[in-house]
Amino acid sequence: MQPPRQLDTLGREELLQTTRKLLAEADALSSRISALNEIGLAVNQSLDLAVIERVIAKQAKWLLDFEHCSVCLREGETWRIKTLFGAAEPTEVNLEAMPNLKSVMNTTRPLILRSGAESTFLTGYKSQIIIPLSADSGFLGTINFAAQAENVYTHDDMRIGYMLSLQLASAIRNANVVTELKVIREELRLRVEELDAFSHTIAHDLKSPLSNIMLRSQIAAMRFKDELPAQALDIIASIEQSSQLMNRMIDQLLMLAKLRQTDEQRVVVKMQAAANAAVQRFSAQVEAKAIQITVGELPDAYGQQQWIEEVFANLISNAIKYIGEKNAAPTITITSTMSDGKPRFEVRDNGIGIKPENQGKLFEMFSRVQDTETANIEGIGLGLSIVRRIVKKLQGEVGVESEFGKGTTFWFTLPPAPAPAPSAPVTIPAAAPDSASPVILSTESAQEKP
Repeated sequence: MQPPRQLDTLGREELLQTTRKLLAEADALSSRISALNEIGLAVNQSLDLAVIERVIAKQAKWLLDFEHCSVCLREGETWRIKTLFGAAEPTEVNLEAMPNLKSVMNTTRPLILRSGAESTFLTGYKSQIIIPLSADSGFLGTINFAAQAENVYTHDDMRIGYMLSLQLASAIRNANVVTELKVIREELRLRVEELDAFSHTIAHDLKSPLSNIMLRSQIAAMRFKDELPAQALDIIASIEQSSQLMNRMIDQLLMLAKLRQTDEQRVVVKMQAAANAAVQRFSAQVEAKAIQITVGELPDAYGQQQWIEEVFANLISNAIKYIGEKNAAPTITITSTMSDGKPRFEVRDNGIGIKPENQGKLFEMFSRVQDTETANIEGIGLGLSIVRRIVKKLQGEVGVESEFGKGTTFWFTLPPAPAPAPSAPVTIPAAAPDSASPVILSTESAQEKP
């Protein structure tokens, strides 16, 4: 082979030919890089491995001249061979024993063959480029290009193939991650369904014996109140009180299970009526503690009537519990404001308040404030978690503002109720010339006048 000649020894014509050749090669390389970028954008727009493979099969011909293109992907302990172009390769071969693939798997470096290899994989193809597919320091497999003639590929071809492999490996990694996440999500969904079914079954199974305990304790207290000593009556009262607490816990567990399982249709809810109905549930407790409850004017909102009433009930119950035994003038106020175009509903009390360090976990399941001020307050820590789940399901937000020793405000937002449709215009017919009296229109309801 003759050594290359220096440019200064070339004649004018030879120099022009060399320049044209270099420009043509640069233009061809630029076109291949542009095609490579387009392929990279296409494969990274999909998270479906089958779609990614079809893109490679369709567009890789713009980059390399080949008669066969395939990918070998590791799937656990096995391999999957996918022929993208040309005659299909056998899928039962042990790829790790193939000399041409074994070298790439061991070194994770591209391999270029110009006169074939003793291998049952890519048999009959003299020219081969085998490039590893690696992402996040993990070996995913190889992409393979082959042609039957010898000495088809150059190192520039291998570099282009390697650049393509980087794009393909990234897309495969993303597709694999999404597939794994879908599997995990489905497993979690099935486990949640099993947990809901279990809790629902347990809750219903506990209802019957618990109702029997409550009934019998009430009967015992009524029938034997004159015969039993005071200590025995206190024990019966404690049994009934604990049974009622357990019954509320079961109801709340059933509510949580129902919230996960259902997606009831949202409608316009009269929030004023929902708040008043919730207040009525606690009339005896409010009267016993001499609490003044004020319900301000509340706008309608978009939600679900029963769920919203449950939200108000849980927040009112919480306010009553933490109103404080030594509160001289206990008050609970339910008001509303607008926040970012959504109605914000507030349940405010002047109770004992919540310390800042205790506010972060209030909406978690079975979370209760543990300090000396609340040690004797009954509860299981499900009410506020139910509030959060309902409000989130209704596409709202929930939060708390509190100052220890001065009171607490729990708030939640909901989507606003749709604006009422404008009234159709009223056409007033012209009065007849001989009318005895003028036509009078009024927006007030018609009333009989004396």
